[in-house]
Amino acid sequence: MNDPLKTRPRPIISDPLIMAALYAAALTAHILMTGASTIFNLTPDEYSVTAIAAYLNGLDWSPTVSAGGYYGYFQSLFYVPVFWITDEPYLRYRLMLAVNGILAGLIPVIAYWLSRRAVDAGKLTSAAFALVCGMYPSYMLLTKFTWNETMCCLLPWVFLLLMYKALDCTGMLKKQIFSCLGGLTLAAAYATHGRMLALVAAGVVTVLVVCFTMKRRLFCFTGFFGSLGVGLVVDKLLKRYFQGVLWNVGNGRSAPINTLEKMIAQLEQLFGGGGNFSIGRFFETLTGHFFYFFSSTWGFGAVCVIAVIAAIAAYYRGRKKELPNVDDKTAVLCWFTLLFAGAAFAVSVVFKCTSSIYEKRMDTTIYGRYTEAVYPIAILCTLALIYKRQTARWQAPAAAGLNAAVMALTQLFTVPTVTSSETFVSAMVLGLAPMRYGEKLKDLYTQETFLKIYATVILTAAVWTVIGLIKRLERFKWAMFALPLAGLMTWTSVYGYNVYIVPQARNAKRGADEMSAAVDRLDGDFDEITLFSTAQERCVKTQFLYPEMTVRTASSVSAYRKLENKPDILLAGSAETPELWFDELRLIGSLGNAVHIFAASDTACDWAVGKGCKLGESGAVVYSPEELKTNSTAVKTGFDKSADLDYADNCGGVTLTLPKGAAAYTNYTNLQKGTYSFTVYGDGVGSGTVTLYADKGKQSLPFDILTDSADMLCAAVTVDKKTENIRFTLTNTTGELVTVESVVIRRMN
Repeated sequence: MNDPLKTRPRPIISDPLIMAALYAAALTAHILMTGASTIFNLTPDEYSVTAIAAYLNGLDWSPTVSAGGYYGYFQSLFYVPVFWITDEPYLRYRLMLAVNGILAGLIPVIAYWLSRRAVDAGKLTSAAFALVCGMYPSYMLLTKFTWNETMCCLLPWVFLLLMYKALDCTGMLKKQIFSCLGGLTLAAAYATHGRMLALVAAGVVTVLVVCFTMKRRLFCFTGFFGSLGVGLVVDKLLKRYFQGVLWNVGNGRSAPINTLEKMIAQLEQLFGGGGNFSIGRFFETLTGHFFYFFSSTWGFGAVCVIAVIAAIAAYYRGRKKELPNVDDKTAVLCWFTLLFAGAAFAVSVVFKCTSSIYEKRMDTTIYGRYTEAVYPIAILCTLALIYKRQTARWQAPAAAGLNAAVMALTQLFTVPTVTSSETFVSAMVLGLAPMRYGEKLKDLYTQETFLKIYATVILTAAVWTVIGLIKRLERFKWAMFALPLAGLMTWTSVYGYNVYIVPQARNAKRGADEMSAAVDRLDGDFDEITLFSTAQERCVKTQFLYPEMTVRTASSVSAYRKLENKPDILLAGSAETPELWFDELRLIGSLGNAVHIFAASDTACDWAVGKGCKLGESGAVVYSPEELKTNSTAVKTGFDKSADLDYADNCGGVTLTLPKGAAAYTNYTNLQKGTYSFTVYGDGVGSGTVTLYADKGKQSLPFDILTDSADMLCAAVTVDKKTENIRFTLTNTTGELVTVESVVIRRMN
């Protein structure tokens, strides 16, 4: 008699169930990673995208957003409903990141579907491919900001999905629908960011190549090209509209920075003998981009390049010999991968080699952000070829050789440019962060940094070579590549989250707290403020925190002077000194060493007096004994360290005494071009020794002593350009006590 337990059919896990599980896992990971996020940190990229959503909700942030570049609008549309849900700014930001997670969570689902339908892989294999590709580090990390990376990562997968859906269609109506959706997807990609022209070009050329060389029709030409044309026309109109209302394009202003139009204009200058383009720059940047591709994928990027190109060659060679080695569906994937990678690299390299900050920012030549959306697609294509045994053993050592060649070219041509630069933005090269052993994320790249990366990549390339040469692994070779790669990618994501996402979130919150504390001092009595020479990230944070308030910016003295409507309230960083240039500005409060609040009109002065604030001196920066910094031997009598010194009327009654060796010094101060006096009032101050340094002590400034008496010491200094982080110090070098009543800075010309 048969045992019913043995004859019972084994349960079968369906594809929809696996895809649901993949989506749930990806979405959970994305949502959990947003827990540390607070508010904008990458500006103007994030703010530009969000400002369009705010505009569609009736909020005009043009004074602040127009100071930055234009970064596309398509992703902004998905943020519009967030403004309906809540008015709380921090919750708004997290909900936008949740929207990113909802969208990015679709990528492993699409990767699984493609593995099953396009690659004909098994369920377990497809799930492994989906996890490796769908949860790639750039997808996990770059989607934790409200810039447009989420759609830049998702839309290539959507286009691939539509392409294979249309390829399998037999009915004309369904094929036309998928064709129209394919064209609109490419238009949406270009509306997301100008660099997504690479996807448009790759999509169009793939359709044509497959049609004319493989004799397969991916899309109906009428639906595909018709919808693409309509989409690009609509995009042109919408882009012109948004750039007009938010970036003031058309009112005497050309296209904003970071647009394709700006890059084309730079290339056009090349033919006139101008512009920033050069063959040397192009080659350095191209080499650096390949270096980043191979390194951030732990050497597997070279395997992808060799495998994809070889597969395309094998497909056509096999057709001629009537011994096909690569099937049509895989060949389509290979063609799209090659064309998308080539176009993405071309657009990114041209963008970066024509950049005005080419020699200043280290990440420009090895930039990864514009091309990272391609890497998981290339990995999926390569793993598919390995799974279907459509790779040859010679490809493994060839890939190792390609890795070594790119490292050598990078050392010769790209490294000198990178290591001579002044700064870099680590978010653009996060894939390299785990290989910088013993270095902090913000440390500048050195020759030693590159040597560490070279060693890591060469070592992992050797591992891929060994795996590729072991013949007995043919059946499971895909797993021997996929599983270690999954581990390395997971490590990169975890590392990047801990060393970049979390600290950046804390830093963003700190800046937001300082600005909100300053604005809250106004008690909601002013609906417009101006920020003077303030970092852009503070301007946009202020606007986002107070969406109904009008926030304007004045980047310099001349910009403030040109304002048609002068403000009532001006906020400035503690180092800025606008009161030296405009007598109407009166200091009414400050928040520690972060923000100064100025009354800029009679109305604001009356308001401040009514609030109990003491107006600062006109045309002068005044330091009371409470506000002066001192070394440990200085004595402050009557000083309560816990006292609230935010407002001037809380100061007074404090005596600062400097015994021999004691010193008192000002905050770091920024001064515009001109001549200034630093005057110390007190008792016995004439016997003190003066020092003046700029750039936080790195530069000594020459000065003249104008007055040297017992109750007043005056030193004059001239700066021929805006000079930052100037500090004045008075040191008692005699045996007699020195008492300081105040230190005053005034402009002399």
